[in-house]
Amino acid sequence: MEAKQLLEDEHLGKWTLFTDGASNQKGTGLGIILKLPQGDILAQAVSCEFNITNNEAKYEELITGQQLAKDLHIRDLQVFFDSLLLTNHFNGSYVVKDERLALYMEILKKLASDFENFSLTQVPREENIEADTLANLGSSLRIPQETKIPITYIITPTIETLFDKSNDP
Repeated sequence: MEAKQLLEDEHLGKWTLFTDGASNQKGTGLGIILKLPQGDILAQAVSCEFNITNNEAKYEELITGQQLAKDLHIRDLQVFFDSLLLTNHFNGSYVVKDERLALYMEILKKLASDFENFSLTQVPREENIEADTLANLGSSLRIPQETKIPITYIITPTIETLFDKSNDP
């Protein structure tokens, strides 16, 4: 896995996790963006093969991101996501009344305690666009589980590349 190559010397230092979830008529998807201390990024779009509420999707996204970080032996994790409700559940400002959400909160807090340093910060939606995009991708696509979708980056427009080569002697 490419993540293991990035991790050899990166277990120490603050890692940043951005998550988002989307639960709609098409399905449920999660977006996970994990930033290494030196700036490299691990990104995942997750498609859930079950239906849940939007609030449950918020818990699933965070727990999935925490589990990824734990599996990578990360010790210091700072999480940013756009759910004020879950942030207030986590810090105790709001009481978790729903039975299913209370079960999710137990898992969330257990995973949080596995890190030496863990923080959870609510950010405006506009600061979480990349994770939101991945979550929407995960909720929309229905492809076989083992299928990988690479992202290709095109640095220069094709016409510039073709014209630059055609002018060479």
